[in-house]
Formats: sequence, structure tokens, C-alpha cells
Amino acid sequence: MTVLVTWYDVLGVLPDATADDIRTAWQERMAVLQPGPLAGASPEVLSAADRARQAVTEAARVLADPAARESYDEQIGFARPGEGLAAPWRGPSGPDVSLGPGWSTADEEALERYPDRRSRVLVPDVTGLFFRACMDAVGRVGLHVEPIQLTPRPMPVEGLVVGQTPVAGERVHRDSRLTVRLWHPSEPDGESG
Repeated sequence: MTVLVTWYDVLGVLPDATADDIRTAWQERMAVLQPGPLAGASPEVLSAADRARQAVTEAARVLADPAARESYDEQIGFARPGEGLAAPWRGPSGPDVSLGPGWSTADEEALERYPDRRSRVLVPDVTGLFFRACMDAVGRVGLHVEPIQLTPRPMPVEGLVVGQTPVAGERVHRDSRLTVRLWHPSEPDGESG
């Protein structure tokens, strides 16, 4: 199973984040997704914000519960109970010195058959993600991101992806460009100094 976006990505935290880190990240994300900052936003922005709110809430629910988090980590391959790192696969033809003990020539041939950088990939759905999570997901499939800023006077917070081109699920060449439209809450009017 390939996981393009994890709950850690959604919250913008590392897998070793503490409960306080997770709570703080959740609060920061939710602050941007409240009705006040979203006042006057387009339907496209409101739809992406609703999607982001659901993802952020679920990420916090899973990662804040130690048992759910442990199960999730195992599911996505961050942890294997009692194993440490997995042992290399031992092929039927015995060890191969070029790859180290436990590797076979069949393993070496399989490694050579990985797709090259010019292969085609599916475009991930990044609408409703914050920009860093978008960058992580898009980078994992080998695409380049071109952000388009939608807000004229954005607040200094991480932007929310509200649209993308090409659309999710389209097959494109690796190293292609994915254009994302980013929304930020606007700076309040009438600030005097």
C-alpha cells in the first residue's frame, strides 16, 4: 500500500510528535478554517475548507489516541510491532554479494525494473490540503508544484489548496507540473499604526 498523504502530513507534524504538538497543530489548522477567516470566500474555497476541516479533525482524532495512533503507524508502515527494521528478502538463488547478504540476483533484476523518471503517474488529489502536505504528496510521485496565490493581501499562515490542474486521477509524465490554487485568509482592513 502506498500512502501519499498521512495524518501527520495533514497536521504538519513529524511521526514522533508529542500529544501537545498534535493539539497545537490541530488548533492552528482549525483557526484558519473558522467562519471568521472564511467570511466572503468563494464556494470553491468553502468546499476546500470543509474538506480540510474533516481531514484535520480525523487526523487529530487518530493521532491523539495512543492505541489508534499505534495501529495507524503499523498500517502505514511507520512501525512494526517487535520487529525493528524488516530483514532483507532472501531469494531462492541464494545471496548476491553486489547487494549484500540476503539479496539475490532476482532482487537485483527487480530493482532494475523500477519505472524510470519519464514514466507516467496518477495526479494525487490535493484539494483541501494545506500547502506543505500538498508539496509532500506531489513530491512523492515526482511532480513539480506551481502555486497560484488567490488572496491579494494574505495573512502569514500556510495556504489551503482549493483547486488543481491537472485534475486528480489524470495520468501525467513524472516531472510534470501541477498547478495549485492557494487561498489564505486576508489581512484585516483598517489597521492603523
